Amino acid sequence: MVERDIASWTSMICGSCNMGKVDIAFDLFQRMKLEGLCPNDFTWNALISGYARVGDISGAVALFDRMVGEGLVPDLITWNAIISGFAQGQQPVEAFKWFQDILMCGIKPDQVTITGLLPACGLTGSIQKGIEIHGYIYRVALYKNVFIASALIDMYSKCGSVKDAENVFEKMPIKTSASWNALIGCYGKHGMIDSAIMLFERMQEEGIQASGLTLTSVLSACSHSGSVEKGLKIFRSMEKSYGIEEHYACIIDMLCRAGRMEEAYELIKEMPFEVTESIACAFFHGCKIHGRKDMAKLMGEKILKMELRKPGGFVTLSNIFAADGEWEEVENLRKIMKEKRIQKVPGFSWLEKKDDLAGPKVEEESNRKRGDTY
Repeated sequence: MVERDIASWTSMICGSCNMGKVDIAFDLFQRMKLEGLCPNDFTWNALISGYARVGDISGAVALFDRMVGEGLVPDLITWNAIISGFAQGQQPVEAFKWFQDILMCGIKPDQVTITGLLPACGLTGSIQKGIEIHGYIYRVALYKNVFIASALIDMYSKCGSVKDAENVFEKMPIKTSASWNALIGCYGKHGMIDSAIMLFERMQEEGIQASGLTLTSVLSACSHSGSVEKGLKIFRSMEKSYGIEEHYACIIDMLCRAGRMEEAYELIKEMPFEVTESIACAFFHGCKIHGRKDMAKLMGEKILKMELRKPGGFVTLSNIFAADGEWEEVENLRKIMKEKRIQKVPGFSWLEKKDDLAGPKVEEESNRKRGDTY
Protein backbone atom coordinates (compact mmCIF):
# COMPACT_ATOMS: atom_id res chain seq x y z
CA MET A 1 0.00 0.00 0.00
CA VAL A 2 1.26 3.46 -0.86
CA GLU A 3 -0.63 5.07 2.01
CA ARG A 4 -1.61 3.24 5.18
CA ASP A 5 -4.32 4.75 7.35
CA ILE A 6 -5.63 3.81 10.80
CA ALA A 7 -8.21 1.42 9.33
CA SER A 8 -5.62 -0.60 7.38
CA TRP A 9 -3.26 -0.85 10.40
CA THR A 10 -6.16 -1.85 12.65
CA SER A 11 -7.27 -4.54 10.17
CA MET A 12 -3.77 -6.05 10.20
CA ILE A 13 -3.66 -5.93 14.01
CA CYS A 14 -7.10 -7.59 14.24
CA GLY A 15 -6.03 -10.33 11.83
CA SER A 16 -2.87 -11.10 13.81
CA CYS A 17 -4.80 -11.17 17.10
CA ASN A 18 -7.44 -13.50 15.64
CA MET A 19 -4.66 -15.96 14.76
CA GLY A 20 -3.21 -15.67 18.28
CA LYS A 21 -0.07 -13.90 17.02
CA VAL A 22 -0.12 -11.06 19.55
CA ASP A 23 3.62 -10.40 19.26
CA ILE A 24 3.19 -9.56 15.58
CA ALA A 25 0.11 -7.50 16.43
CA PHE A 26 2.07 -5.50 19.00
CA ASP A 27 4.90 -4.89 16.53
CA LEU A 28 2.35 -3.55 14.04
CA PHE A 29 0.90 -1.38 16.79
CA GLN A 30 4.33 0.10 17.52
CA ARG A 31 5.10 0.65 13.84
CA MET A 32 1.78 2.39 13.40
CA LYS A 33 2.67 4.87 16.13
CA LEU A 34 6.16 5.42 14.69
CA GLU A 35 4.51 6.46 11.41
CA GLY A 36 2.69 9.19 13.33
CA LEU A 37 -0.75 7.57 13.49
CA CYS A 38 -2.66 7.50 16.78
CA PRO A 39 -4.49 4.21 17.49
CA ASN A 40 -8.23 4.62 17.93
CA ASP A 41 -10.58 2.75 20.27
CA PHE A 42 -10.98 -0.12 17.77
CA THR A 43 -7.21 -0.59 17.59
CA TRP A 44 -6.81 -0.66 21.37
CA ASN A 45 -9.78 -3.02 21.81
CA ALA A 46 -8.45 -5.48 19.23
CA LEU A 47 -5.04 -5.61 20.88
CA ILE A 48 -6.35 -5.84 24.46
CA SER A 49 -8.81 -8.63 23.65
CA GLY A 50 -6.10 -10.44 21.64
CA TYR A 51 -3.79 -10.54 24.65
CA ALA A 52 -6.65 -11.63 26.90
CA ARG A 53 -7.66 -14.46 24.54
CA VAL A 54 -4.19 -16.01 24.57
CA GLY A 55 -4.19 -15.89 28.37
CA ASP A 56 -1.61 -13.11 28.73
CA ILE A 57 -3.23 -11.42 31.72
CA SER A 58 -0.36 -9.09 32.52
CA GLY A 59 -0.09 -8.01 28.87
CA ALA A 60 -3.82 -7.26 28.58
CA VAL A 61 -3.88 -5.31 31.85
CA ALA A 62 -0.70 -3.39 30.91
CA LEU A 63 -2.29 -2.32 27.60
CA PHE A 64 -5.49 -1.31 29.37
CA ASP A 65 -3.49 0.84 31.81
CA ARG A 66 -1.42 2.27 28.96
CA MET A 67 -4.60 3.21 27.10
CA VAL A 68 -5.81 5.12 30.17
CA GLY A 69 -2.35 6.67 30.60
CA GLU A 70 -2.48 8.06 27.07
CA GLY A 71 -5.65 9.95 27.90
CA LEU A 72 -8.24 7.61 26.40
CA VAL A 73 -11.25 6.63 28.52
CA PRO A 74 -12.11 2.92 28.15
CA ASP A 75 -15.74 2.58 27.09
CA LEU A 76 -18.06 -0.39 27.36
CA ILE A 77 -16.61 -1.85 24.14
CA THR A 78 -13.15 -1.92 25.74
CA TRP A 79 -14.44 -3.58 28.91
CA ASN A 80 -16.38 -6.13 26.83
CA ALA A 81 -13.26 -6.89 24.80
CA ILE A 82 -11.19 -7.72 27.85
CA ILE A 83 -13.96 -9.69 29.65
CA SER A 84 -14.81 -11.83 26.61
CA GLY A 85 -11.10 -12.16 25.86
CA PHE A 86 -10.40 -13.65 29.29
CA ALA A 87 -13.40 -15.98 28.98
CA GLN A 88 -12.28 -17.16 25.51
CA GLY A 89 -8.72 -17.50 26.81
CA GLN A 90 -9.96 -19.82 29.59
CA GLN A 91 -9.16 -17.33 32.35
CA PRO A 92 -12.55 -17.33 34.13
CA VAL A 93 -11.39 -15.85 37.43
CA GLU A 94 -10.02 -12.80 35.62
CA ALA A 95 -13.26 -12.49 33.60
CA PHE A 96 -15.31 -12.45 36.82
CA LYS A 97 -12.92 -9.96 38.44
CA TRP A 98 -13.21 -7.51 35.54
CA PHE A 99 -16.99 -7.88 35.55
CA GLN A 100 -16.99 -6.81 39.20
CA ASP A 101 -14.73 -3.88 38.28
CA ILE A 102 -17.06 -2.70 35.53
CA LEU A 103 -19.97 -2.64 38.00
CA MET A 104 -17.92 -0.71 40.56
CA CYS A 105 -17.03 1.86 37.88
CA GLY A 106 -20.73 2.53 37.35
CA ILE A 107 -20.71 1.30 33.75
CA LYS A 108 -23.86 -0.64 32.84
CA PRO A 109 -23.09 -3.98 31.15
CA ASP A 110 -25.02 -4.83 27.99
CA GLN A 111 -25.92 -8.09 26.21
CA VAL A 112 -22.39 -8.35 24.76
CA THR A 113 -20.90 -8.21 28.27
CA ILE A 114 -23.19 -10.95 29.57
CA THR A 115 -22.88 -13.30 26.58
CA GLY A 116 -19.11 -12.86 26.78
CA LEU A 117 -19.05 -13.62 30.51
CA LEU A 118 -21.40 -16.63 30.76
CA PRO A 119 -18.97 -19.08 29.08
CA ALA A 120 -16.60 -18.45 32.01
CA CYS A 121 -19.16 -20.15 34.30
CA GLY A 122 -19.19 -23.16 31.97
CA LEU A 123 -15.39 -23.33 32.06
CA THR A 124 -15.39 -23.72 35.84
CA GLY A 125 -18.67 -25.59 36.22
CA SER A 126 -19.57 -22.92 38.80
CA ILE A 127 -23.36 -23.08 39.12
CA GLN A 128 -23.28 -20.48 41.91
CA LYS A 129 -21.57 -17.88 39.70
CA GLY A 130 -24.05 -18.66 36.95
CA ILE A 131 -27.03 -18.18 39.27
CA GLU A 132 -25.62 -14.83 40.43
CA ILE A 133 -25.26 -13.62 36.85
CA HIS A 134 -28.75 -14.94 36.01
CA GLY A 135 -30.10 -12.89 38.92
CA TYR A 136 -28.34 -9.81 37.59
CA ILE A 137 -29.86 -10.44 34.14
CA TYR A 138 -33.35 -10.33 35.67
CA ARG A 139 -32.62 -7.21 37.71
CA VAL A 140 -31.56 -5.26 34.60
CA ALA A 141 -34.31 -6.78 32.40
CA LEU A 142 -32.02 -8.50 29.90
CA TYR A 143 -33.73 -11.89 30.29
CA LYS A 144 -35.86 -11.42 27.14
CA ASN A 145 -32.78 -11.12 24.95
CA VAL A 146 -32.60 -14.26 22.82
CA PHE A 147 -28.78 -14.34 22.71
CA ILE A 148 -28.49 -14.07 26.49
CA ALA A 149 -31.16 -16.75 26.99
CA SER A 150 -29.33 -19.13 24.63
CA ALA A 151 -26.06 -18.45 26.47
CA LEU A 152 -27.81 -19.19 29.78
CA ILE A 153 -29.04 -22.55 28.46
CA ASP A 154 -25.49 -23.42 27.41
CA MET A 155 -24.09 -22.27 30.77
CA TYR A 156 -26.55 -24.35 32.83
CA SER A 157 -25.85 -27.32 30.58
CA LYS A 158 -22.11 -27.10 31.19
CA CYS A 159 -22.70 -26.68 34.92
CA GLY A 160 -24.81 -29.86 34.97
CA SER A 161 -28.24 -28.33 35.64
CA VAL A 162 -30.54 -29.64 32.92
CA LYS A 163 -33.70 -28.51 34.74
CA ASP A 164 -32.52 -24.89 34.86
CA ALA A 165 -31.62 -25.05 31.16
CA GLU A 166 -35.13 -26.34 30.36
CA ASN A 167 -36.74 -23.59 32.47
CA VAL A 168 -34.84 -20.87 30.61
CA PHE A 169 -35.83 -22.39 27.25
CA GLU A 170 -39.53 -22.73 28.04
CA LYS A 171 -39.78 -19.15 29.37
CA MET A 172 -38.28 -17.65 26.20
CA PRO A 173 -40.94 -15.58 24.39
CA ILE A 174 -39.07 -15.97 21.09
CA LYS A 175 -36.90 -18.97 20.26
CA THR A 176 -34.30 -18.99 17.49
CA SER A 177 -32.48 -21.99 16.05
CA ALA A 178 -29.61 -21.14 18.45
CA SER A 179 -31.97 -21.64 21.43
CA TRP A 180 -33.16 -25.03 20.15
CA ASN A 181 -29.60 -26.09 19.39
CA ALA A 182 -28.45 -25.12 22.89
CA LEU A 183 -31.05 -27.32 24.60
CA ILE A 184 -30.60 -30.22 22.16
CA GLY A 185 -26.87 -29.98 22.88
CA CYS A 186 -27.61 -29.93 26.61
CA TYR A 187 -29.58 -33.18 26.35
CA GLY A 188 -26.78 -34.68 24.28
CA LYS A 189 -24.10 -33.83 26.84
CA HIS A 190 -26.12 -35.53 29.55
CA GLY A 191 -26.98 -38.67 27.56
CA MET A 192 -30.69 -37.83 27.26
CA ILE A 193 -31.05 -39.08 23.68
CA ASP A 194 -34.84 -39.48 23.71
CA SER A 195 -35.29 -35.90 24.95
CA ALA A 196 -32.86 -34.64 22.29
CA ILE A 197 -34.68 -36.48 19.47
CA MET A 198 -38.11 -35.35 20.74
CA LEU A 199 -36.96 -31.73 20.86
CA PHE A 200 -35.47 -32.06 17.39
CA GLU A 201 -38.81 -33.38 16.10
CA ARG A 202 -40.71 -30.63 17.94
CA MET A 203 -38.39 -28.07 16.34
CA GLN A 204 -39.26 -29.38 12.89
CA GLU A 205 -43.00 -29.46 13.69
CA GLU A 206 -42.87 -25.78 14.68
CA GLY A 207 -41.28 -24.94 11.34
CA ILE A 208 -37.84 -23.97 12.67
CA GLN A 209 -35.17 -24.60 10.03
CA ALA A 210 -32.56 -27.03 11.27
CA SER A 211 -28.95 -25.96 10.73
CA GLY A 212 -25.65 -27.78 10.51
CA LEU A 213 -25.18 -27.07 14.22
CA THR A 214 -28.54 -28.69 14.98
CA LEU A 215 -27.39 -31.87 13.28
CA THR A 216 -24.11 -31.75 15.20
CA SER A 217 -26.03 -31.47 18.49
CA VAL A 218 -28.34 -34.39 17.65
CA LEU A 219 -25.49 -36.62 16.45
CA SER A 220 -23.48 -35.79 19.54
CA ALA A 221 -26.46 -36.86 21.67
CA CYS A 222 -26.64 -40.17 19.77
CA SER A 223 -22.89 -40.67 20.23
CA HIS A 224 -22.91 -40.10 23.98
CA SER A 225 -25.92 -42.36 24.52
CA GLY A 226 -24.71 -45.17 22.26
CA SER A 227 -27.70 -44.87 19.91
CA VAL A 228 -25.70 -45.88 16.86
CA GLU A 229 -28.51 -46.87 14.48
CA LYS A 230 -30.52 -43.71 15.24
CA GLY A 231 -27.42 -41.60 14.67
CA LEU A 232 -26.57 -43.29 11.38
CA LYS A 233 -30.15 -42.90 10.13
CA ILE A 234 -30.20 -39.17 10.94
CA PHE A 235 -26.75 -38.66 9.43
CA ARG A 236 -27.60 -40.42 6.17
CA SER A 237 -30.88 -38.50 5.84
CA MET A 238 -29.12 -35.13 6.14
CA GLU A 239 -25.66 -35.92 4.77
CA LYS A 240 -26.31 -34.34 1.37
CA SER A 241 -27.74 -31.16 2.92
CA TYR A 242 -24.89 -30.67 5.38
CA GLY A 243 -22.22 -33.38 5.71
CA ILE A 244 -19.54 -31.11 7.15
CA GLU A 245 -16.47 -32.09 9.17
CA GLU A 246 -18.17 -31.85 12.58
CA HIS A 247 -20.87 -34.31 11.49
CA TYR A 248 -18.36 -36.89 10.34
CA ALA A 249 -16.47 -36.43 13.61
CA CYS A 250 -19.67 -37.15 15.60
CA ILE A 251 -20.47 -40.28 13.59
CA ILE A 252 -16.91 -41.62 13.80
CA ASP A 253 -16.87 -40.95 17.54
CA MET A 254 -20.19 -42.80 17.86
CA LEU A 255 -18.97 -45.84 15.88
CA CYS A 256 -15.73 -45.95 17.83
CA ARG A 257 -17.51 -45.80 21.19
CA ALA A 258 -19.57 -48.79 20.05
CA GLY A 259 -16.45 -50.70 18.99
CA ARG A 260 -17.35 -50.66 15.30
CA MET A 261 -13.83 -49.68 14.29
CA GLU A 262 -13.87 -51.13 10.77
CA GLU A 263 -16.99 -49.11 9.89
CA ALA A 264 -15.39 -45.98 11.33
CA TYR A 265 -12.24 -46.54 9.28
CA GLU A 266 -14.22 -47.09 6.07
CA LEU A 267 -16.16 -43.88 6.69
CA ILE A 268 -12.88 -42.00 7.19
CA LYS A 269 -11.67 -43.27 3.82
CA GLU A 270 -14.93 -42.07 2.19
CA MET A 271 -14.73 -38.55 3.65
CA PRO A 272 -14.49 -35.74 1.10
CA PHE A 273 -11.75 -34.03 3.15
CA GLU A 274 -8.56 -34.82 5.08
CA VAL A 275 -8.61 -36.34 8.56
CA THR A 276 -9.04 -33.62 11.20
CA GLU A 277 -7.68 -33.42 14.75
CA SER A 278 -11.02 -34.35 16.33
CA ILE A 279 -11.55 -37.33 14.03
CA ALA A 280 -8.05 -38.67 14.67
CA CYS A 281 -8.50 -38.32 18.44
CA ALA A 282 -11.89 -40.06 18.38
CA PHE A 283 -10.55 -42.94 16.30
CA PHE A 284 -7.44 -43.52 18.42
CA HIS A 285 -9.48 -43.30 21.61
CA GLY A 286 -11.76 -46.03 20.25
CA CYS A 287 -8.74 -48.16 19.34
CA LYS A 288 -7.38 -47.77 22.87
CA ILE A 289 -10.66 -48.67 24.58
CA HIS A 290 -11.34 -51.70 22.37
CA GLY A 291 -7.75 -52.92 22.09
CA ARG A 292 -7.49 -52.44 18.33
CA LYS A 293 -3.80 -51.72 17.87
CA ASP A 294 -4.06 -53.00 14.30
CA MET A 295 -6.53 -50.25 13.37
CA ALA A 296 -4.48 -47.67 15.27
CA LYS A 297 -1.43 -48.51 13.16
CA LEU A 298 -3.42 -48.12 9.95
CA MET A 299 -4.60 -44.67 10.98
CA GLY A 300 -1.15 -43.82 12.34
CA GLU A 301 0.35 -44.20 8.88
CA LYS A 302 -2.18 -41.65 7.56
CA ILE A 303 -1.76 -38.95 10.21
CA LEU A 304 2.05 -39.04 10.22
CA LYS A 305 1.92 -37.70 6.65
CA MET A 306 -0.40 -34.88 7.66
CA GLU A 307 0.07 -31.48 9.32
CA LEU A 308 -1.86 -32.09 12.55
CA ARG A 309 -0.88 -29.56 15.23
CA LYS A 310 -2.68 -30.73 18.37
CA PRO A 311 -1.23 -33.42 20.66
CA GLY A 312 -4.38 -35.48 21.40
CA GLY A 313 -4.12 -38.04 18.60
CA PHE A 314 -0.36 -38.45 18.94
CA VAL A 315 -0.53 -38.93 22.71
CA THR A 316 -3.30 -41.56 22.50
CA LEU A 317 -1.43 -43.44 19.77
CA SER A 318 1.71 -43.31 21.89
CA ASN A 319 -0.20 -44.74 24.86
CA ILE A 320 -1.48 -47.60 22.68
CA PHE A 321 2.09 -48.49 21.68
CA ALA A 322 3.32 -48.10 25.26
CA ALA A 323 0.64 -50.47 26.58
CA ASP A 324 2.07 -53.18 24.30
CA GLY A 325 5.66 -52.35 25.19
CA GLU A 326 6.51 -51.02 21.73
CA TRP A 327 8.92 -48.41 23.07
CA GLU A 328 10.63 -47.85 19.74
CA GLU A 329 7.33 -46.71 18.24
CA VAL A 330 6.75 -44.48 21.27
CA GLU A 331 10.14 -42.86 20.81
CA ASN A 332 9.50 -42.32 17.10
CA LEU A 333 6.27 -40.51 17.91
CA ARG A 334 8.07 -38.33 20.45
CA LYS A 335 10.62 -37.34 17.83
CA ILE A 336 7.90 -36.50 15.33
CA MET A 337 6.09 -34.38 17.92
CA LYS A 338 9.28 -32.51 18.73
CA GLU A 339 10.01 -31.92 15.05
CA LYS A 340 6.47 -30.56 14.56
CA ARG A 341 6.73 -28.58 17.83
CA ILE A 342 3.62 -30.24 19.22
CA GLN A 343 3.44 -30.07 23.00
CA LYS A 344 0.84 -31.40 25.41
CA VAL A 345 -0.49 -28.74 27.76
CA PRO A 346 -0.84 -29.95 31.40
CA GLY A 347 -4.44 -30.47 32.52
CA PHE A 348 -6.02 -28.79 35.54
CA SER A 349 -9.26 -28.57 37.53
CA TRP A 350 -11.28 -25.79 39.13
CA LEU A 351 -12.66 -26.03 42.68
CA GLU A 352 -15.61 -23.97 43.89
CA LYS A 353 -14.99 -22.67 47.41
CA LYS A 354 -17.52 -20.98 49.66
CA ASP A 355 -17.68 -17.65 47.84
CA ASP A 356 -14.99 -17.96 45.24
CA LEU A 357 -13.16 -20.18 42.78
CA ALA A 358 -9.85 -21.89 43.38
CA GLY A 359 -7.82 -22.81 40.33
CA PRO A 360 -4.26 -23.56 39.31
CA LYS A 361 -1.65 -20.90 38.82
CA VAL A 362 0.43 -22.26 36.00
CA GLU A 363 3.54 -20.17 35.58
CA GLU A 364 4.13 -19.40 31.94
CA GLU A 365 7.86 -19.33 32.48
CA SER A 366 7.91 -22.84 33.92
CA ASN A 367 5.86 -24.07 30.94
CA ARG A 368 8.35 -22.54 28.52
CA LYS A 369 11.17 -24.36 30.31
CA ARG A 370 9.50 -27.75 30.07
CA GLY A 371 11.59 -29.94 27.86
CA ASP A 372 9.29 -32.96 27.83
CA THR A 373 6.96 -33.56 24.94
CA TYR A 374 4.39 -35.27 27.17
